[in-house]
Amino acid sequence: MKINQNTKISKLLKANPEAIEVIAGINKHFRKLKNPILRKALAPRVTIKEAAKIGGVPVGIFLRKLQEIGFEIDEEIPGVEETATKSPKNSLKDITPALILDVRPDIEAGVDPFKRIMSSIKELKAGDVVKVINSFEPIPLINLLRQKGFTPEVERPEAGVVITYLQKGEKAETPDPNQAPPPHKDDFDSVVQAFGDDLKVIDVRMMEMPEPMVTVLSELEVLPPGHGLLVHHKKFPKFLISELTTRGYQLIDKPIDSNRIDLIIFKVK
Repeated sequence: MKINQNTKISKLLKANPEAIEVIAGINKHFRKLKNPILRKALAPRVTIKEAAKIGGVPVGIFLRKLQEIGFEIDEEIPGVEETATKSPKNSLKDITPALILDVRPDIEAGVDPFKRIMSSIKELKAGDVVKVINSFEPIPLINLLRQKGFTPEVERPEAGVVITYLQKGEKAETPDPNQAPPPHKDDFDSVVQAFGDDLKVIDVRMMEMPEPMVTVLSELEVLPPGHGLLVHHKKFPKFLISELTTRGYQLIDKPIDSNRIDLIIFKVK
């Protein structure tokens, strides 16, 4: 199979399942692809070039490793110096942060750090930078705050450590961490009844972050047209909302008890 920087990871794995071991050996970040759920969610969306960026390795190294197991490269393999990740000239990490938040203990304890982050950045002034230390790239948080006028920058100084810098813009808005999602006009039970047998049920309550979000997005990828997804969750998934909105999905929730909330997710027509 001929490949290049724009080849999807899913195509590599379909052509040669051995590729997953090679990719996992390039960088520790890629070992997550051995998890079937994460692989199913990420592989179809990520190209070789994007995967190299996520893992912080030159795309040339990535391509050479794949070449060793039989893939043909249909372009000149970039040199290390051409693909090495460089910090932008005006890097946010060169600005002394007004706030530093290490949310790794929250993640390890199974606590959603969203409210803590949102509460902390409310007091930031225009131009201020917050430094968020995590064990993975908080893409939903980045997308949400980018829409609110923040400028993001991500770096990976070492394996298992991801630092996200977020600079507040002149006209940036800060979401209210205590503001509940607006009530939906549709009644939860009536929507369940309307879908009938066309409703798939999954339970993500026992999963550790970020697997609940990855699992939901993965299930939506293969959900037949006209069907809905009923999710048993342990808390309202704030990080998931912007992703669903971007993809054209609608969510209706129904609190069951202190340890469970049910969600119905379906495509907006």
